[in-house]
Parts: sequence; structure tokens; C-alpha cells
Amino acid sequence: AAEWDVYAAGVNRVSWRVLDETGLRVVFHHHCAGYVETAEETRELMRRVDPDLVGLCLDTGHWQYAGGDAMDAVGEYGSRIRYLHLKDCDPAIRERALRDGLDYFAATGAGVFCELGQGSVDFPRLLQQMTALGYDGWAIVEQDVLVADLDAPKQSAQRNRDYLRSLGY
Repeated sequence: AAEWDVYAAGVNRVSWRVLDETGLRVVFHHHCAGYVETAEETRELMRRVDPDLVGLCLDTGHWQYAGGDAMDAVGEYGSRIRYLHLKDCDPAIRERALRDGLDYFAATGAGVFCELGQGSVDFPRLLQQMTALGYDGWAIVEQDVLVADLDAPKQSAQRNRDYLRSLGY
């Protein structure tokens, strides 16, 4: 608990400085293979930081990969979600990564972060709920493509864009 308090105090201190110098509010990005990865770790930090000062950057794929459900995060954090990273997570590759002890980079290389609509994130429901909450902030599609084919990222980006358009976004 004491280490969480120290960490949160640092996040608050940096956030106040950013706000004071730029007028911008900070969002915290939980991340697999980082110090704040799981829903519980994110919860520990978010409980300790100033909610008016520090929002959440919800990374849907990382939330799923770390064992959570992005819809639960939307329900729990609601308007504190001030930035979205739209990323999907293939549950079968995730399970294999856990079973075989793959590190983050090996799991990414194996394709754990699949194209939108092909994994476990319920994007139609998630985007509908964020819209219902009045979310009008930024959302970025993050697609980790670790392949030798240099054309693959562009093709993947187009399919992700087409998927979002099929949902009306």
C-alpha cells in the first residue's frame, strides 16, 4: 500500500505540473508488461490519484489481455475515460501465451492483438456505451503488426477502418 501511495503521489505531482504548465489533463495508460497492467493494478492507482486531475486512457486490447473485460472498465470508470486506444485481443492466442509462458513481445508477434472485430472486445457495445456517456474525445486504433511484410500494416489499418465504418464510426 505504501508503494502505491508513493507512485500515486508521483502521478499526481506530474499531473499538476502538466496542468499548470500546459492546461492539459493527464490520462494514465495501463499497459501489459508494465507496472500497472491488470484491472486490479489500474484500480489501485486510480483510487489513489486525483480523479479531477488524472483520467484513464482505456486500452481495450491491453485490458482484455491482462484478464479484464473492456466493458467492465467502461462501467467502472465511465467519464474518467478521457482517451481510447481501440485494440482487439485474440482469446485463443492469449490463452496459448499464458499456457506457454510467452512474454509480451512473443505474444504480440504471435498475433494476440488481432484486427478490430476479430477478438474478444465487444466494439459495437463499447462504442455505443461511450457515446451514451457523452464521450467526444480522441480514439486511436492501435494495431500491433510484427511481420516482415512491410505492406501488412497499411492493409491492416484499412481493414480496421472499414470495420469501424461498418459500425457507423
